[in-house]
Amino acid sequence: MTAMTQPQMPHPQAPRPVAPQPQAQAGQAPANMGAPRPLAMPTSPVPMPAAPMPAAPQPMPMQAAPAPMPVAPMPSPMQTAPQAQPHQPQPQQQQVVPQMPTMEAAPLGETLPVQDDIEGLSREGGERALPQIAIHAFCDRQETAHCINETTRDWRMKRTNMKIYMGGLQAAVEFYHKENTPGLILIETGMRGQELFSQLEELASVCDAGTKVVVIGATNDIRLYRQLMEKGVSEYLVPPLHPLNVIRALGDLYADPEQPFIGRVAAFFGAKGGVGSSTLAHNVAWILSEQMAQETALVDLDASWGTTGLDFAYDSTSGLEEALAEPDRLDETLLDRIMIRHTPKLSILPTSGSLNMKPVLDSAAYEAVVSAVRGISPLAILDMPHFWTDWTTNVLSSVDDVVITATPDLANLRNTKNLIDFLKTQRPNDPDPIFILNKTGASKLGEISVKDFATAVGLEPSLVIGFDPDSFFEVTNEGKMLSDVKNAQQTVQGLAYIANRLKTGSFEQRKKVAEPIGKKGKRGKSGDKPAKESKPLFSFMKKKG
Repeated sequence: MTAMTQPQMPHPQAPRPVAPQPQAQAGQAPANMGAPRPLAMPTSPVPMPAAPMPAAPQPMPMQAAPAPMPVAPMPSPMQTAPQAQPHQPQPQQQQVVPQMPTMEAAPLGETLPVQDDIEGLSREGGERALPQIAIHAFCDRQETAHCINETTRDWRMKRTNMKIYMGGLQAAVEFYHKENTPGLILIETGMRGQELFSQLEELASVCDAGTKVVVIGATNDIRLYRQLMEKGVSEYLVPPLHPLNVIRALGDLYADPEQPFIGRVAAFFGAKGGVGSSTLAHNVAWILSEQMAQETALVDLDASWGTTGLDFAYDSTSGLEEALAEPDRLDETLLDRIMIRHTPKLSILPTSGSLNMKPVLDSAAYEAVVSAVRGISPLAILDMPHFWTDWTTNVLSSVDDVVITATPDLANLRNTKNLIDFLKTQRPNDPDPIFILNKTGASKLGEISVKDFATAVGLEPSLVIGFDPDSFFEVTNEGKMLSDVKNAQQTVQGLAYIANRLKTGSFEQRKKVAEPIGKKGKRGKSGDKPAKESKPLFSFMKKKG
């Protein structure tokens, strides 16, 4: 919204920032589910003319939601920052958030055996983080304040500085007669017609140049939407709101017009060293590119011990090291030069696997690599090292999907549970991580059953792969893919199931899976019951004998 110069008016009373609200439990969804905004019609902002306006009334007092019972007056303004997780840098954003009673979180859509998609919230392409900007929100309703408060917990908002006030449009007009406007203002109002446009003109007269204004209204009215766009409003949203929809709407305002689409990114992370995460990542990338004809980039982020070069028969290629050495210069041209075009649909950024260079630990360098890959490939697979540092946690928190691979022993169970809990806390508006349980059936008595493992970590595996050392040794020692090994076709089928999920954002309709078979036609060594049609458990055990 472009502002016009006007003498500042006396400030009757500034709106009161609302007090902090307790954060929801990890993995819970916000109470107020919403659907994507109904309209998406980009229109060039038009300056709004200034018009005299009578003094605005006092900001609305905050009421407890959802009951109409009045609550005690708000405490004095305060700012809080989200609590940092272990090994996670303290977020810079500060926020003033609403105090309201604890509300029971509603489920994110229909309850499914595997949380593969949030109904109505899936989108084509990858997610976009907002730039470093200040945002003020002026809310009329507690539910809206709650929703906007939930956005501050999202990784896409980590660079923003959010402040939330009650009072709506009238409070905003009064407030900015005395205060400078931030880069982005969210205004909630139920007004329509001339009253609304008069208030917006008054707001425009006190806005600084370059300030964007997003209006949250009460009516899904395309005529009103067009009128607001003509007046210079950047976006119009209507309830019910969901934090992810609000974040995406704000992020789209700062999208690069020359590159509006960004690719999806999936990170493969092993719960413990040696669980097969890298092998599965490489084979999923191969299946995506060669069987599904999906343009795919495979990025090996393990500079010291990466095996991408070995699996694809490239010797001592230092692509990652070169990219990390010059993150400021990393653009599409440079990245295209250092990546290897393995097939027409598969590009690889390998590592040298050398110990002659100390590993780079700069989070900004890895962020630059991932961002550059997003810009040139519609889908990227990240082969993550088993490190727990600032840069690995930042990458895991900010990708579109995380795939955790584990084997059925006690250390993997502990690590997997810790990873799932961490990701649910850091990614409250994203789907659960995709969980693969590998090497099942290796021991009759020593391993944890699939059922007990899933119960302990709180997440059903999307894929269970039986112990098949012959096939995997042949793949790793001879530079082959699993699709080249005759006895590994059931595993390839399971990985295609995961690949399709990464490509489309949702799991395909599940089909009945045959019972895993061991010797003499008995159940597999893991001792688990046959997978039923209603279970999200895919068992691909190699037949023996």
